Amino acid sequence: MRHAEHILVKKYGGTSVGSIERIENLADRLLKDVARGQRPIVVASAMSGETNRLIGLAEQIDPDYRGGAYDMLVASGEQVSISLLSIALAKRGLRAQPLLAYQAGIRTDSTFAKARIQSIDSSVLLGLVQKGIIPVVAGFQGVDPEDNITTLGRGGSDTTAVALAAAIGARECEIYTDVPAVFTADPRLVPRAAEMKTVSAEEMMEMAALGSKVLHIRCVEIGAKYNVKIHLRSTFEDREGTWILPEADMNTQLEQPVVSAVTHDANTAVFKLFPVPGGPQFLASLFERLAAKGVVVDIITQSETNEGQRLAFSVTKEDIPLSRQVLKDFVEAKTEVSLIENMAKISVVGVGMRNHPGVAARFFSVLARHSVPVHLVTTSEIKISAVIDQANLSAAANALHTEFGLDRA
Repeated sequence: MRHAEHILVKKYGGTSVGSIERIENLADRLLKDVARGQRPIVVASAMSGETNRLIGLAEQIDPDYRGGAYDMLVASGEQVSISLLSIALAKRGLRAQPLLAYQAGIRTDSTFAKARIQSIDSSVLLGLVQKGIIPVVAGFQGVDPEDNITTLGRGGSDTTAVALAAAIGARECEIYTDVPAVFTADPRLVPRAAEMKTVSAEEMMEMAALGSKVLHIRCVEIGAKYNVKIHLRSTFEDREGTWILPEADMNTQLEQPVVSAVTHDANTAVFKLFPVPGGPQFLASLFERLAAKGVVVDIITQSETNEGQRLAFSVTKEDIPLSRQVLKDFVEAKTEVSLIENMAKISVVGVGMRNHPGVAARFFSVLARHSVPVHLVTTSEIKISAVIDQANLSAAANALHTEFGLDRA
């Protein structure tokens, strides 16, 4: 990869381009950045609310369809935003070129609705920048080996931006959003949540996987793999936000707290199946099929009874249609499949947990004191998660935030 001096990939989310006024304001900001000597590559999401509108149209026809036509539909929102932003930049005397994914050389696999980037031909982008032209790239999308339009899943514009930064050899990438920083918890749920100046890529990946919507998990994975620092910043404030740093950069920091953040996912759903065939072969086949559809299965529980094997697993609300497809095609008619949607996942995350015993005891003691029933549990070296009723989410999140010393003074 070639190193990109002064070239900076900047991603702007849906709220940043949510109206003509905001697009004009963003163009003014980019004009100042260029005047300071930056050579930006811009990645833009669809205007806020547009992707939801398009998904809603598709789901009126078939709520479970996730094929090529779905991706072509939902990818159209970015085409509008990059075109409008390019017009606004041209109005200010800047040369800009809107680029759809195929024009920017972004190649993916063929997993519709959740495609993964396979390669990027950075020569197109670097060629434009060398000519003094600002590439304005459609986020969230790519093209597969058969030139079908694909999409990267919700939050995929973050992944587009960091992947472009990695492809051109940049050492950092700016992600602009409607929040000023990463917080120790969602401040809408936990009012005493505090801003984090830095967070490790490892912790951020766990936080993203556990429900934090600030960054797409795959963009953090790419940043960690290719040593790209991610600077999450506010579109509406000109100040530093949170740096998501690869492990090598975090190693220079002083000892980390035991728990760095409390995260939650209020869109957790649990599928329960009973009875299913005993033994590991059924489980292997089922989860292979779910994986092939791009479904991320989070927590799995299995138990044997005299009546047969019981199985439960959790997914995000986004993955319910794909999961239903798989279960409809694979599970025997005698198996009862139930879906519980009023669930939430609450988690604590921190690299300091590796070397501090007793975190699990404190976690479950807090839930017990607040009479919060636990449905499913999963742990790793740096996280503990429990699936609970949505009705108990606020009390649990605030109590855990206080228990682990994260409340803002």
